[in-house]
Amino acid sequence: MAAKQELINYVANQTNLSKVNTNKVINALLEAITHYISQGDVVHLNNFGTFEVKKRAARLSHDVNSGKKIILSEQKVPIFKAGKALKIAAQQTNTPEEEAEPSFCLSTEESPKAFTE
Repeated sequence: MAAKQELINYVANQTNLSKVNTNKVINALLEAITHYISQGDVVHLNNFGTFEVKKRAARLSHDVNSGKKIILSEQKVPIFKAGKALKIAAQQTNTPEEEAEPSFCLSTEESPKAFTE
């Protein structure tokens, strides 16, 4: 996982900006995206993706503590849709989960222990 500091280091190295200035640029970008989303605008970054707000319809759920049915009201939620280049990049990478040995296996045999050690 790359945290914000790793992104700052990467961008600073790619652009020859100081880490302080790179941090300011990244913060300004995030603030700008947040500002436009809060105004109901769509933020589209070519080949990267689109940030927008969608309405989540009211729905029936249940309270986990009491078990009673409750109605969750309509909500506005932020949505990110990956662009073509980002989708391609995601398909071309090996995640650590794919490289690691599985910690369990699914079996058709009726065995109470499906985990491997």
